[in-house]
Amino acid sequence: MRLICGFLHLDSRPAEAGRLAAMVAAMIEPGLTPAVASFTEGPMALATLEFAPAAAIPRVDPPARLPHGASGLVLAADARLYEGANGKTDEAALLNALERRRGDGSDGGLGGIFGDFALAAWDPRDQTLLCARDGMGVRPLFINDQPDRVFAFASLPRGLTASGFVARELDEAALLSTLLMRGTPNNRSVLRGVERLPAGAWMRVSARRRESGRHWRLDPATAGQNRCRPEEAAEEMAALVTQAVRVRLPETGPVATHLSGGLDSPSITVLAARALRATGRPLLAYPFLPTPQGDYAPDGEGPLAQTVLDQEPDIVSIPARIGPPLDFLLPRMDCDQPLPFDPADPNAWICMDAAARGAQILLSGWGGDEGASFNGRGALAEALLTGRCRRFAREIRAVSVARGCLMTDTLRGQVLDYLLPDAIQTFVRRLLGRTRDSTPMTSIRLLLRHEAMGGVPPPSPPMRPNAVANRLNLLNGPVLTRRPEHWALTGARTGIAAAFPLLDRRVIEFALSLPSALFLRDGVSRRLYRDAMIGILPDKILKNSSKHTPFPEASLVVALQRDTLLHQLSDLRGHPRINALFDLEALEQRLRALPPPEEALRRSGELGGDRALRKVAETVPRILRFISYIRQHH
Repeated sequence: MRLICGFLHLDSRPAEAGRLAAMVAAMIEPGLTPAVASFTEGPMALATLEFAPAAAIPRVDPPARLPHGASGLVLAADARLYEGANGKTDEAALLNALERRRGDGSDGGLGGIFGDFALAAWDPRDQTLLCARDGMGVRPLFINDQPDRVFAFASLPRGLTASGFVARELDEAALLSTLLMRGTPNNRSVLRGVERLPAGAWMRVSARRRESGRHWRLDPATAGQNRCRPEEAAEEMAALVTQAVRVRLPETGPVATHLSGGLDSPSITVLAARALRATGRPLLAYPFLPTPQGDYAPDGEGPLAQTVLDQEPDIVSIPARIGPPLDFLLPRMDCDQPLPFDPADPNAWICMDAAARGAQILLSGWGGDEGASFNGRGALAEALLTGRCRRFAREIRAVSVARGCLMTDTLRGQVLDYLLPDAIQTFVRRLLGRTRDSTPMTSIRLLLRHEAMGGVPPPSPPMRPNAVANRLNLLNGPVLTRRPEHWALTGARTGIAAAFPLLDRRVIEFALSLPSALFLRDGVSRRLYRDAMIGILPDKILKNSSKHTPFPEASLVVALQRDTLLHQLSDLRGHPRINALFDLEALEQRLRALPPPEEALRRSGELGGDRALRKVAETVPRILRFISYIRQHH
């Protein structure tokens, strides 16, 4: 894993080596000893931090020299580029490609270069800095742009705040936007003055001018236009995903993967295990398993994940569980983002444990729902509106049979919910006695102060009766790119990088090109990916249509800690910023609605099916973590 940082004085002042050293130092977690390479000349300062197992990279003092091209171009890159079927593009090839394409076209000279990257290239000939980020935002890059004064960048926000160019101040609108899983205004981070370079974007900056653009974006004109047969689509998808996994495997050392009970991460796990088997290297798989609470020991995703382990017995299984309950609910938070960096949190613990075992890469199945394993949301409404009546009638019957429900229920969920305006749907929900906080994000919104919502963007528009458009919107949405960024920032605390084969550009572009009928076919959702994974995933997973909660005991954990959390709330009432953003009285009412701990423990076996309690478990921990972030860092 690599991190990069640097700055360009736009007023021609000479770059300060000490300022660059402060940025570098801020991005090194205690206990890590990355190799540092730097460049300081004239107004420009650049640095890279290379993290790997301690035995693999000796620390160099003074810092090593950054790579230079034949024309003098200087490159600082956090890059894993995947060219061809099996090869990786090394740093020298990337530098040569940038030199050849210097100043070419509207893509910043980055056309045809793809993979996971954030880069900064300094051209001393025209005193111009080029910064760019990969198309899906897998590798992070934050900037502080002060025209006519300075342009600074860093892989981590704390690198920028350590530079002295920007104070460490909370951006409240961006924080609440992140809490509600909405895009932040102007790609702002949760720190004021620290913005993220958008996924797929480039910027060229100098004292005289600045340019920006996109070097890659999904082409709406290709969406749904591929007319291949279902068998051909499944075969091609299997080949592309297999290739995407193989090119992301490091040449040495163990590899870690997530292992859920769904389709995406198990497929990545199996493909990685088979590729590593020939090299004799281990695959470390991290299934999310529940922690028994009293006599309550739910299965969760465990039985489905176990079918993968039974099929591939040489996988090293390392269960990831919720840690001490109070630490899980009120964890130690990362300083750069409102997410936990605490061993009680399974996501953070996986990075810690995998890095301690020598893994450099953590493979994840994130991104499948929006592309390769899209479930066909809006496909039946689309078929009706486009006059495909035979397909519509056939699939309505097939979906009803597959899900064991009435056709009227299928029509409402698969068609009317997409066709009716949101206002009418709200009216219908009220007639049916459904509460207005029916979704987790709506429920969270009710716990925020109304006056604090100024500057927060509106929610994304509802799904449309067009599965192709829905897929495109999801692939371009903020949720898809924020999650890899979160994993990148968490992994940086341990020296491990996250990689996402299902966000491979070739996989994404192929998935987008396919018609909606391939994703919901014969009553089976995610049909394309299920067919593609025949012979890879166990039959039990391929045929499973139920969505399991990774940690079903979470609702009981919240209930058991009810009284302690209520006590914590009384301490928070004296915090002016927390009170200004969060309705602590409404949060207290939510907690008091939970059963007392003794009753919750006695009813533990039935609480998993309590819809109201599940809603509390979905919202309260998230709210508490954002409150903890403010309390600890602002």
